[in-house]
Amino acid sequence: MVGYRLYFMDRFSGHIDHRREFGADSDAAAIAIAEGWSEGNPMELWQGDRKLKRWEEQPLIPLPAQE
Repeated sequence: MVGYRLYFMDRFSGHIDHRREFGADSDAAAIAIAEGWSEGNPMELWQGDRKLKRWEEQPLIPLPAQE
Protein backbone atom coordinates (compact mmCIF):
# COMPACT_ATOMS: atom_id res chain seq x y z
CA MET A 1 0.00 0.00 0.00
CA VAL A 2 1.32 3.42 -1.01
CA GLY A 3 0.81 6.68 0.91
CA TYR A 4 -1.02 9.61 -0.71
CA ARG A 5 -1.83 13.18 0.35
CA LEU A 6 -4.97 14.99 -0.73
CA TYR A 7 -4.81 18.76 -0.33
CA PHE A 8 -8.07 20.68 -0.08
CA MET A 9 -7.55 24.23 -1.37
CA ASP A 10 -9.43 27.39 -0.45
CA ARG A 11 -11.45 28.40 -3.52
CA PHE A 12 -10.80 32.11 -3.05
CA SER A 13 -7.18 32.36 -1.87
CA GLY A 14 -5.84 29.20 -3.54
CA HIS A 15 -3.96 28.30 -0.34
CA ILE A 16 -4.12 24.90 1.32
CA ASP A 17 -7.06 24.72 3.71
CA HIS A 18 -6.39 21.20 5.04
CA ARG A 19 -5.06 17.84 3.90
CA ARG A 20 -5.89 14.18 4.28
CA GLU A 21 -3.30 11.39 4.19
CA PHE A 22 -4.37 7.89 3.18
CA GLY A 23 -3.16 4.66 1.65
CA ALA A 24 -4.21 3.03 -1.62
CA ASP A 25 -3.08 0.09 -3.74
CA SER A 26 -2.63 2.14 -6.94
CA ASP A 27 -2.81 5.65 -8.38
CA ALA A 28 -6.20 4.82 -9.94
CA ALA A 29 -7.55 3.65 -6.59
CA ALA A 30 -6.22 6.80 -4.88
CA ILE A 31 -7.92 9.02 -7.47
CA ALA A 32 -11.23 7.19 -6.96
CA ILE A 33 -10.96 7.57 -3.17
CA ALA A 34 -10.09 11.28 -3.47
CA GLU A 35 -13.05 11.96 -5.79
CA GLY A 36 -15.34 10.59 -3.09
CA TRP A 37 -14.07 13.24 -0.66
CA SER A 38 -14.68 16.18 -2.98
CA GLU A 39 -16.33 19.18 -1.32
CA GLY A 40 -16.54 21.24 -4.51
CA ASN A 41 -13.36 23.19 -3.77
CA PRO A 42 -10.08 22.70 -5.66
CA MET A 43 -8.07 19.65 -4.61
CA GLU A 44 -4.63 18.25 -5.43
CA LEU A 45 -3.61 14.62 -5.03
CA TRP A 46 0.08 13.86 -4.42
CA GLN A 47 2.13 10.72 -3.96
CA GLY A 48 5.57 11.70 -2.71
CA ASP A 49 6.77 14.50 -5.00
CA ARG A 50 4.41 13.51 -7.85
CA LYS A 51 1.22 15.50 -8.40
CA LEU A 52 -1.26 12.97 -9.74
CA LYS A 53 -4.31 15.13 -10.30
CA ARG A 54 -5.84 18.53 -9.66
CA TRP A 55 -9.56 19.12 -9.43
CA GLU A 56 -10.82 22.65 -10.05
CA GLU A 57 -13.60 24.18 -7.99
CA GLN A 58 -17.23 23.55 -8.85
CA PRO A 59 -19.46 26.60 -9.41
CA LEU A 60 -21.15 27.88 -6.25
CA ILE A 61 -24.41 28.24 -8.19
CA PRO A 62 -25.16 25.56 -10.77
CA LEU A 63 -25.22 27.00 -14.27
CA PRO A 64 -28.43 26.48 -16.30
CA ALA A 65 -28.30 23.84 -19.00
CA GLN A 66 -27.62 25.20 -22.46
CA GLU A 67 -29.38 23.79 -25.49
